[in-house]
Amino acid sequence: MSESEEGFEWPEPVSWDCNLDATYSLDCGLFLEAFDIPHQSVINPVSNELWIVYLSGYIKSWDGNDLQLVADLSEFVNRCHMEQGLLGVAFEDDFEVTGTVLMSYVPEGPCEGPNQSNLTLATISIDSEGLLDPSSISLLKEIEQPYRNHNGGYLLPLGDNQYLWGVGDGGGSDDPHQNGQNNSNPLGSILLFAYEQGDITPILINQTGDQYVLHSGLRNPWRFDIDSYDRLWIADVGQNCYEEINMAPLLESSNFGWSEREGEHRFYSNGFTNEDGTCNPDEGETPLPDGMTDPVGFYPHENGNCSITGGFWMDWGPETLRDGYLYGDFCSGSIWVMREESGTWSEEYIGSSGGMIVGFGETPDGGLLVFHWTGEVVIIG
Repeated sequence: MSESEEGFEWPEPVSWDCNLDATYSLDCGLFLEAFDIPHQSVINPVSNELWIVYLSGYIKSWDGNDLQLVADLSEFVNRCHMEQGLLGVAFEDDFEVTGTVLMSYVPEGPCEGPNQSNLTLATISIDSEGLLDPSSISLLKEIEQPYRNHNGGYLLPLGDNQYLWGVGDGGGSDDPHQNGQNNSNPLGSILLFAYEQGDITPILINQTGDQYVLHSGLRNPWRFDIDSYDRLWIADVGQNCYEEINMAPLLESSNFGWSEREGEHRFYSNGFTNEDGTCNPDEGETPLPDGMTDPVGFYPHENGNCSITGGFWMDWGPETLRDGYLYGDFCSGSIWVMREESGTWSEEYIGSSGGMIVGFGETPDGGLLVFHWTGEVVIIG
């Protein structure tokens, strides 16, 4: 998802016609229109209904005909900044028994004064009417952040009551507090935790630094997914020059280089990958420091592109999109799939979704959803 920092101006929310490459034999159409910004969907394991998550704090269910309110958490989440709000929702593995849902959000607070904001992990329980009860919210963990942007916030269930939680670098330009390379705090990382009996615990043992940090060196991991080979795919939002697609074995801790690197290049304190304030490194690809992992793919801020939005590993959905990592761009609405052939990863351009992409989702019958900043939800199939 895009950012807000010195030198960046948020574009006006606009939409246009969906235009997909004919070679993929795909159609796109309007799935539904929302009053706010939907950005995630999850499937209720009991009712099989589609739950749609809104940045404003609303969760609504879609049964194929109507939207029904599941939760109004708007008074609990902060929307002072474009990147704040209700950021992630996941069902507990034992949801059928416990009725517990995990959620990640920026809690309500004043818009004036200090720029700090926290990222909160909490649970909420479903009531007898099938609605989420705000009075049942229970705090699990809170992460202090020096700025309002780069919150991450996505939650990915792994099974066996284990979860991944994406956390941004704390915000601001150029990683001013050097959080990306500081494993003593959780910022700029993918965290791994177990949830059981109303509490979370770290799974990693005998490691230095924060016991929850699994992968580090990230700027703003805006969605991630696991492929058929237990590899984790992470879409990491860049600053001025490059957007990254990172991949690593799920449980092998990796450092993806931020803020020493962006793309396959050295990152300078001026916010660019060249000392002259441009994105054109004189030396081309720069040597990879020991202990760091370069992205398997990256793209520049050209042709209207500005900010990566992940993303799924496509082992479901339309046949022509399978066996690759699907991702898009916030500004251009472009969609790609990254696939491997003969040991080399390369991207395939699928087309434009017709809007500013803030997220992707899956319907109960395997349809691919694209969430737009303007509130439209497009289905591709």
